[in-house]
Amino acid sequence: MEGKITIVVVGYNRPEAMARILKSLAAAAYGDYTDIRLVVSIDHSGNGEVVRTAEHFEWKYGEKQVICHPKRLGLRRHILSCGELTRKYGAVMVLEDDLYVSPDFYRYAAKTLDRYGDHPKIAGIALNTKRELLESSYPFFPLRSGYDIFFQQFATSWGQVWNERMWDGFKKWYDLHPELPDHKDVPEVVLHYPETSWAKFYQTYIVDTGKYFVYSYDSLTTNFGDAGVHFGNVSSTSQSVLFYGKKEYRMPEFEEGVKYDIYGEPVGLAACLGLSEEEFTCDMWGRKKRAAYRRYVLSSRELPFRVIRSFGMQMKPMELNVTEQVEGNALFLYDTGTPEPTKRKKEKPVDLKLLEYGYGVMDGRDLLRFALKRMREKFRK
Repeated sequence: MEGKITIVVVGYNRPEAMARILKSLAAAAYGDYTDIRLVVSIDHSGNGEVVRTAEHFEWKYGEKQVICHPKRLGLRRHILSCGELTRKYGAVMVLEDDLYVSPDFYRYAAKTLDRYGDHPKIAGIALNTKRELLESSYPFFPLRSGYDIFFQQFATSWGQVWNERMWDGFKKWYDLHPELPDHKDVPEVVLHYPETSWAKFYQTYIVDTGKYFVYSYDSLTTNFGDAGVHFGNVSSTSQSVLFYGKKEYRMPEFEEGVKYDIYGEPVGLAACLGLSEEEFTCDMWGRKKRAAYRRYVLSSRELPFRVIRSFGMQMKPMELNVTEQVEGNALFLYDTGTPEPTKRKKEKPVDLKLLEYGYGVMDGRDLLRFALKRMREKFRK
């Protein structure tokens, strides 16, 4: 039997959300796993109903502990305190109260931690899988290669597992970076997350150190998007497609697994182009900073450099257009060492082409309504 994972539920001032996640934990299938510790960590808010909900909850799978912090920590310090529980318990699973778990969540977490927990390149186990690129309107469809697991340089905050080795590596880095560094390979929007965000530090850490999170193609948690510290209104846009079955997870060796960077761009595509990773930047969705570009860049954007090769944009995921040598003029391999003005005829804006590639035919009226709605929401914020 694999090592035990202590479940840590994080709450603040949402009793309904607390009751909901505890209900999902109680309904999950734990199989042969017994004596599972549950810790409910509640930041101080003055809302006694949250504490009562946690204290009255019956946990029949092992020990239950409720931690009530006497003073307000704030979200970042609260999550950091939960990570520190790895010193005491060895491995923890952190679940914020707006999440809901799959019945198979614990088996998945235990088996993937047993498989990858000691690997120096692994910085965490993700329970949530999003269908969109990070902070983007574009979809994310990772390559399927026969396994149930892939790896990405993205630290989810919607359900994650850390063991002491993983947490210790991050904490040492965090203590050396009291101010978040302006990392050229981290999306600008992530670097400007609110000061209450712990995730922006973890995201920068894994990119800076070349580490990865373990991901399932099927999501083992979903998020209800309840109003809270980082959400202004209840929204279903945060919901993931929740896996609701049970299976034996096929897990590759880390070195052979499918990998993506924080932008959702494939890692290892340089070899297909006869290039080294050290001189190549993959930016097919055109979202990376120019400062991050290396000698050769593969992008859908029109850039003022010489085009060495071009590919179509038909197959999904995007990298198959390169590996399968699909002809076309949608993806371009540039040599940034040779400036050259762009002369290509524009068929349509690149942003629209990417949206059509991701979602199919787009209705202009729906797009306009959506854009106006988003603008109004941002204005209100």
